[in-house]
Amino acid sequence: MNYGQPHGVLLFFNRGKNWSREDRMAYLAAQTAFYGQLQQQGKVLQTSRLVHEEGLFVSLSISSDTELCTILANDPAIQAEVSQVIHAVPVTF
Repeated sequence: MNYGQPHGVLLFFNRGKNWSREDRMAYLAAQTAFYGQLQQQGKVLQTSRLVHEEGLFVSLSISSDTELCTILANDPAIQAEVSQVIHAVPVTF
């Protein structure tokens, strides 16, 4: 797979090192809104909270891994280290 070309990626998120922050729910809500905006742009194919609030699954359609890095750098919960990507699986659609 050429990661410089358009492809999909499945992202699995879990608790980040700052999970114990009292304001984590605000960051998780901002993260959900962030991926909701990307879904409206056609970048997110599916998103779902896993089992309970600790995990998140996001299926993205990206033009390259550079775009993926930009998306993750702008994720508010990752910025606050409330959430982290624990698995990123490239896929073809």
